[in-house]
Amino acid sequence: METAAQEVQRITRFEDTPEYRHFAARKQALLSDTDNPYFIAHDSPLTDKSFMDGQWVLNFGSYNYAGMSGRQEVSEAAIDAIRRYGTSASGSRLLAGEKTLDRELERAIAQWKHTEDALVLVGGHSTNVTFVGNFCHDGDLILYDALIHNSVAEGCRLAHATARPFPHNDWEALERILERRRDKFAKVLICVEGVYSMDGDISPVPEFVRIKKRYGCFLMVDEAHSTCVIGETGGGVDEYFGLAPEDIDIKMGTLSKGLGACGGYLAGSASLIEYLRYSLPGFVFSVGISPALAAATLCAVQLMQTDPSIMENLRRNVACFAQEARKRRLDIGLAGKTAILPVLVGPDADAWALSNHLRHRGVFVPPAVYPAVPKDQARLRFCVTAAHRPEQIVEALNKLEETACELGIALPRIPE
Repeated sequence: METAAQEVQRITRFEDTPEYRHFAARKQALLSDTDNPYFIAHDSPLTDKSFMDGQWVLNFGSYNYAGMSGRQEVSEAAIDAIRRYGTSASGSRLLAGEKTLDRELERAIAQWKHTEDALVLVGGHSTNVTFVGNFCHDGDLILYDALIHNSVAEGCRLAHATARPFPHNDWEALERILERRRDKFAKVLICVEGVYSMDGDISPVPEFVRIKKRYGCFLMVDEAHSTCVIGETGGGVDEYFGLAPEDIDIKMGTLSKGLGACGGYLAGSASLIEYLRYSLPGFVFSVGISPALAAATLCAVQLMQTDPSIMENLRRNVACFAQEARKRRLDIGLAGKTAILPVLVGPDADAWALSNHLRHRGVFVPPAVYPAVPKDQARLRFCVTAAHRPEQIVEALNKLEETACELGIALPRIPE
């Protein structure tokens, strides 16, 4: 005897969906008696300062690590490209054609990243989604760090492959997985980041290189927060660890952070990049980046290699922030060697309140709350740039402590 199918409740208004109800309840809980620290309008480049609500504030919330966005040479390169090429690529590079500038940029990135070739796409997030989602197929395995960026996780959801996380930076756990399972799959892709965006810690890339060689895997490193941040010329994990050109198979990066533009790139062997140029959906079926962005990025890549003061200033500022934070016994966790320097707060509401009050005192630093970080591990995620000055860092941390005291918020302290 057949069982009657359970009647499905129709949803005809988006406001009645479970996801919207959850979102609205959480928003109400956080915003019921406070300002919203997100989607703040900044009417200037985001360098050491930004113009907000009619006043200049210290800005510690941007990824403009090398100060390229707003730098005169970079802006002029973009303006010149608009005059010559217009404002859009106006189609897929495969079909509509490309600019000479596009290939100049890709050759410059490949040279900087010590690879045979590179491919530039319109967005950093979409670069990861389309590559991870299409590199592996049925019978393949993707192993990724548990704290990997959402873009890689979304790519795993898209891929017709088995995908499994391993504990953060735990190369020993990764190796145990491969010891048991490597022979069950054709291709294995290992995905890690060079620097992690919520904790600011550096991945033990040499261990992952050793493992990928031992077990015959492909290694992809997302360098969104490591290029323009670590290495002598900001070249990322290659320079920082002294890696050989072939140690990493897929070097992914963004144009949107240290390089001061917008887009993403994949750098690797000539055969891989040539295949992707004709086969990767996010490239083939998408418009190319605008000429202005290509020219700005090319100028930025060249400046990173010719102006040593950029990395000298950034390293000075990172060291200053870490030293000042530790002097105050503020908990910055695993950070201290990169431009991301989160100060642990604890409850979401405390981080939210501190961010709002600091903004009104002339310091912009956004809160990172659940689900971006684990529950009760909310933080103020300070990002320092090459444009900051040590006295600005001291001022920001002084105001953080003063504001916490005034609000009765006990910041977590590290032992003396």
